Amino acid sequence: MSFGPERGEQLLIVPPLFEELNRTRKLISDVMRALAARAIGTHLPDLPGTGESEKELGDVAWPDWRYAVADAATASGATRLLAIRGGCLLDDALPARPHMRFSPVEGKRLIRDLIRARSLTDDDFDSDAQKTVFAGQATMLGGYPIGASLACSFRDAVYPALDDVMTVRLETEHGDADAKIAGPPLWRRAEPRGSAELTETLAVTIIDWTG
Repeated sequence: MSFGPERGEQLLIVPPLFEELNRTRKLISDVMRALAARAIGTHLPDLPGTGESEKELGDVAWPDWRYAVADAATASGATRLLAIRGGCLLDDALPARPHMRFSPVEGKRLIRDLIRARSLTDDDFDSDAQKTVFAGQATMLGGYPIGASLACSFRDAVYPALDDVMTVRLETEHGDADAKIAGPPLWRRAEPRGSAELTETLAVTIIDWTG
């Protein structure tokens, strides 16, 4: 999905992962439209196994996502990258370009949250069953069949080291940040929805960053 002009500043968005993508999709599309109105081109790729990708997520390995981000960066002519949440673990496709990380989260925390969410709704998903996430067949987590290889890579992933990174977090979040903005943590909402407040503050922060 792309919005805005094909020339000038081009922003590749590395999306959140798994159910957090579903919960923030409206936010992302609203921000993309806001940036397009300010002559900033934006591009949101479908990672393998998500969106309109023809590949099954159960067959996806961590390098598949890394290659997909690199291919999208090249195809879009990205001049900057914006990574959101778990996407910050995959955002080093163009290490020399400016990067923004919005609400970065470690892979081990995300996979832990997915496992915990299933355990709360599935009495049979006990501690023994949870161990199979990293050693057995693909396991349904957050509505996604996640293979053991991908789960292990996700658990062990760390933020790539980059020279030019601006980290942005919500005012209510802990952690180091170059800027904090107002708005709700939509990735924690039970139902996907947008936020005019967060759309505005994030779009303005990006515009100031690109200026």
